[in-house]
Amino acid sequence: MKVSLTTEEIERWRDRVHRRTPRLAVSTERQATRFIDDVGFCFAFKSVNSELPCLWHAACGQRKPLFPEHTHTDPFLSFVWKMKQVLPAKGKAFYGRIFRKRPTMISMSFFPDFYALSQRTGHRDDYIEAYRKEGISETGKEIMDALRHSSPQVTRGLKLALGVPQGKAREFDKAMAELQAKFFIVKTAEHYDPFTFEWNMVDKAYPREVRKARKIDTDAARTRILSKYFENQLVSTVRSIQSVFGWKKQIIYQTMGTLMKDGIITGGITVDGKDGKYYSLVR
Repeated sequence: MKVSLTTEEIERWRDRVHRRTPRLAVSTERQATRFIDDVGFCFAFKSVNSELPCLWHAACGQRKPLFPEHTHTDPFLSFVWKMKQVLPAKGKAFYGRIFRKRPTMISMSFFPDFYALSQRTGHRDDYIEAYRKEGISETGKEIMDALRHSSPQVTRGLKLALGVPQGKAREFDKAMAELQAKFFIVKTAEHYDPFTFEWNMVDKAYPREVRKARKIDTDAARTRILSKYFENQLVSTVRSIQSVFGWKKQIIYQTMGTLMKDGIITGGITVDGKDGKYYSLVR
């Protein structure tokens, strides 16, 4: 049996779940923590075309807020900037460049699932095996070598350890993004005068969650993540899921098959009468 939905119906669902209305807007540390816990994972500063919940959108209480020209004086961006420092420092959320290598917040209840999918063992030397299998670059390995020798370290210290010439940090920055996306490193603090980030190895910063991740089956982790994703989004496509998580299509279809078997999602959905294979949360 086919079900037809409109784009507006879908966006109204997301307005509620993503906290994109003035009444539901997030403005305190407690509300930010509750929001991240409720949605499980979200972008920090911007979500394009409602691809995921977003803390900045929730702070604005708007569906499509305009990105301010003067970012340093915007109260909503300032709030998110503060939360990305405060919540990880208090162990209330994980922050890093994860989904599409963009700033991402993950609740501590879902972090072990994502770590399990990274296929990390959590042992200090597993980055060497990743390097051998071309899972990380040579620069990435050198950064990990430096952190294993001494951690945490600030960005400038890592650049000095690697001998990165001033003004030629492109390869270094690319490797840092790569290591974040694969859950090897995490920013643990921000320092001022001069401004710099402090970095640590994920297994050292989050030992309890890493131990928990070792016991999680990867299929179960994907099922839990995708179930929460549909709770947040209501409707989606394989292409959209792949765009956010970077999973192979075969794996996405297998995971959705489990969710359909369990009665969590259904297919045969049309949106505004358009062609295309849409899947929806069973409400």
